[in-house]
Formats: sequence, C-alpha cells, structure tokens
Amino acid sequence: MSDQGRRYTYDGTFEGYLCAVLAALRSGRVPASITDRRSTDCQDDAVNIATSLKDAQYLYSMISSKSSAEVQQMTADYFLTDSTGLEINLYRMIFCSLKYGARIAEDYSSEMMNGIQMAIRDLYREAQSVLKDIDFYLGEEAGCSVINPRNSVLPLIRQSILKRRDIDDLIVYDKRHHLLLERYSGQNMLLDISDFPMSEFKDPKEAYDFLWPFIRDKRFDVRVIPGQKKSGSTIEPLWLKAS
Repeated sequence: MSDQGRRYTYDGTFEGYLCAVLAALRSGRVPASITDRRSTDCQDDAVNIATSLKDAQYLYSMISSKSSAEVQQMTADYFLTDSTGLEINLYRMIFCSLKYGARIAEDYSSEMMNGIQMAIRDLYREAQSVLKDIDFYLGEEAGCSVINPRNSVLPLIRQSILKRRDIDDLIVYDKRHHLLLERYSGQNMLLDISDFPMSEFKDPKEAYDFLWPFIRDKRFDVRVIPGQKKSGSTIEPLWLKAS
C-alpha cells in the first residue's frame, strides 16, 4: 500500500462500507478515513460512496475466495462491534486478507488482529447476555422489549428472538443503535430507524405505545436497509454498524 489517500464516507450499512473499501482498494492508496456520513460532518474533500449491492457482494465474496470463510465472517462480525478505529482497522484486515490469505487470522503477533479477535469475542459474549436478559412488556397487540447494548448485537440474536412462540407479534428496539426488530402477521424485519425522530423512551410500555402503530400500519417499510429482502418469514443476512 502507498501513502495515505482520500477520505471516504458511506451510508452506515455494511454493504455501504464494503463499497467504500472497494473504492479505496481500487485507488491503490490507503484511505485517510472511512466514516459513516450520518455521524460525521461532511468534509469538502470527502468522497461520498454510493451503495451498490453488486459491488458489496463482489468484495465480500473475494474475501472468502482469497482468504477463507472464517475471515469473511470476522469481517461481518467486527463491523458490529463498538471498537475504536473500526473502519480503518477493518480496511487493513480486508487488504491483508486479499494479499496474504487466510493465515492473517492466525497471526498472533499482530496487535491489530488480536484486537479484532478480542472485540469479536466481546461482541458474542454481550449478544448472549442480552438474549438471556430480554424481557417483554405485553401490550394489547404485541410484546415489546427495549435494549441498550454497547455493541450492535441485534443482528446476531435476531433469529433466536424470532424463534420464540410464546408471543405472536413482537418488537425489540435497540435504543443505542436505533435498530428495530419487528414480527407482525407472520412477517419479520430488522430496520434502521436512526433517521426517524424519536424521544428517549422511559420504559418498554412507552416504546410500545409509540412504535407499534408505525409497525401495524407499515409506516416503517420505506426504511428497510439495503440488502435485506423479505421471503415469506425469512430475512436474508444483514449487517449493521455499531454507531
């Protein structure tokens, strides 16, 4: 890699991030930064990268074919962590995986890789802890739970929550990352509602009273994150940034 290159911004999704990484890789220069444009002031010299699902899938597949499925999974998992310097560290890991292959996952002398491995272990520990402690407020039409995890664990525990059969319709709202998991009338969806104006809910009942009408009336449908598709009651894999 050569000297530092341009600043890139993306839309906050995993797919958007991969597109920014691909743009940096094609430039042949290490990016000066890669940032979520929703959480930073736009700089005049920043390149705003559009999200292309085709480009994102191309790079994601390349990570597996050039290194391993393990490194590919690490890429998705690390993106969910609340790690300092996440975007640039993940860029470096992706670059090394494409250049050196699967052995980077076992490079125990690398401070960066050790930090990534530790962050992922912490992510999964928190995911299991949050899943164990989820408690639902039972409203008239659905159950509602509010969580506040440090890492973005909802994409990891989504399927375990949806397997519950003691509640027909449900909401789980991650107030730190503004993610909303909903199951309604046999359909389920994970939504990013960070652009939707909301106050701080003091309890799950207040969250239920506010959020459920939007879910029931399907007013959140336009906020489906790129890359997520409905297929009956099954949701395709989705990765989201910890903000």
